[in-house]
Amino acid sequence: MAKNSSGDDKRKKARENARQIAANQAKKEKTAKTILYVGIGVVIVAVLAVVGVLIFQQNKPAVNPENYVSEGITVSKDNALVQPLKMPEGEKTDLPAATDAGAKKDAATVTVYLDFQCPGCKAFEDSNSGMLKKLANEGTIVINYKPVSFLDRMSSGNEYSTRSANLAACVVDSQPDKAIDLFDALYAQQPEEGSEGRSDDELLKVAKDAGIDTSAKLKADPEQTVESCVTDQTFKKFVEQSSQSALDDKVEATPWVLINGKHTENTSDPQALATEILKATGEVKG
Repeated sequence: MAKNSSGDDKRKKARENARQIAANQAKKEKTAKTILYVGIGVVIVAVLAVVGVLIFQQNKPAVNPENYVSEGITVSKDNALVQPLKMPEGEKTDLPAATDAGAKKDAATVTVYLDFQCPGCKAFEDSNSGMLKKLANEGTIVINYKPVSFLDRMSSGNEYSTRSANLAACVVDSQPDKAIDLFDALYAQQPEEGSEGRSDDELLKVAKDAGIDTSAKLKADPEQTVESCVTDQTFKKFVEQSSQSALDDKVEATPWVLINGKHTENTSDPQALATEILKATGEVKG
């Protein structure tokens, strides 16, 4: 009997040890599953948060820079920014009327769609800016500049077209009297197509060298400066929308030049362009 009792005790002890091992294993598996599920839950929440932010960013309205009207700027005598000769219905601006800034009542509007990455745009400015500024100073025309970003693909992923147009918006918003100085500086420092476009620091240096105060606050968002406007690309969505509007308006390339809304091919011949402009004002017959 003693031997049998001893065998039973051993079997009971073995069964108890097996039960405890199984229970501990089950507990470990349950803990592991809990950790796994919690981890998956955290990942799902994080992914949903990121998706939510992206959706919010995509759907929130673009911040529009001050001093742009109909997605462009209008320049009169001495490079002063003014209202368009015909203000679009529903838009408002604090800029002076063009006629109050020296433009004649029958002045023509010369609209230039431009891309700061575009060599043809630089060539157009090099050839025609002197003539256009002379006519603007005489009150014969106002010049309507519309920056777009058609050539982002030409800066090795740098999106220079968008980023330079964003810088232009930052400056036009905060220091409109420096707008044309910046435009000239961006053309002078234009990177070659296919190269990597300017970095944020390089863009800000171009602005500083053109006399821009990069610490100046924006009017559209007083919490931002020109510098943060560049690094945050505050007006990126505005640039994207302006570029899409240009495509919707059948702009096929840059430079794309209109005289009183009519497309002209005389972009490389200053004399022919001037004659066409003066015909539009009635100063030249024919």
